[in-house]
Amino acid sequence: MMRWAAHGVLAVASVVAALSLACEPQSVVSREETGQDSEVASGAVEPSVRGDRRKQSDRFSNITLQTQHGESVRFYDDLVKDRAVVINFVYTTCTKICPGTTAQLAKINDSFGPWIGEAITMLSITIDPDVDDSERLKRYWELFGSKPGWLFLTGDYDEIDGLRRELGVYDLDPVIDADKTQHAGIVTFGNDRTDRWSALPVFMNRRLLAKTVLDTTWDDQWKTSARRLPRVKRGSDVYAGHGVVRAIFADRNEIMIAHGDIPGLMMAMTMVFEVAESSLLEGLSVGQSVDFGIELAGEAHRIVSFTFSEPAAQGRETRGVFLSPKRDGAALQASG
Repeated sequence: MMRWAAHGVLAVASVVAALSLACEPQSVVSREETGQDSEVASGAVEPSVRGDRRKQSDRFSNITLQTQHGESVRFYDDLVKDRAVVINFVYTTCTKICPGTTAQLAKINDSFGPWIGEAITMLSITIDPDVDDSERLKRYWELFGSKPGWLFLTGDYDEIDGLRRELGVYDLDPVIDADKTQHAGIVTFGNDRTDRWSALPVFMNRRLLAKTVLDTTWDDQWKTSARRLPRVKRGSDVYAGHGVVRAIFADRNEIMIAHGDIPGLMMAMTMVFEVAESSLLEGLSVGQSVDFGIELAGEAHRIVSFTFSEPAAQGRETRGVFLSPKRDGAALQASG
């Protein structure tokens, strides 16, 4: 799915516009002119000033959230006030953009080196809090390596949705915005002390994104004055999974697998995967247990290898690795 990229551009524009509005004077209509309270009549309430000067964070609601460790925190008071943060929205049952987003952020967390948890904190907020309680978010955090300085947060759906809009992370099309499966991969980052904020697509060049975050959020209160990124050995973008085949759609080069947790990528679920080459599906059957490798390239993820046993009568081990995607092929098998 490539639609997110276009929506991502709009979402970044929304973030910049929403954050800049915090420092812009708002139109106020008097009670005498409308017969209503001026705040209601204006449709855009100027946020109250929290400190001795107006800042963009004045717009952020101080909602109560719970961390993956079960701790109750206030978004502004405990997580943002006088801090540098990286913020994104996610949900654990997402099968499209979230696995790649969270895998990318895990590597960015590594690239922050000694600064993560000390000078800068990462905040991943679920947009599906009815499913993603603290216990589930802790499992999700562990799946991505229990990285330091990285909080996964849940809370009340309406309050989180309001905060998402205050941060400008929404699509301009309300129909698309209401569909959480189409949410854009945007990271918002800033330093409340300096009142510098920005937002970028998460799937841009990883090192450039990390450097931009540090350049934007750095100030003289950081313990280390240098902003040079530590050299981090590039990890593999192929992840290992295991599961049971539920359906095969050879005409679409897709396969449905009920799989367990895939460390570094996603939690256990049943989902349809694209395969990189139609030949990979040869010899597979519904109900078969398979090991598989998933290649991650930005938002997209696809199966590039299978390890499976042929039917018992043949008892032969077969492997296949193909990296060139093809979308054609006759229907091999489809089963619910």
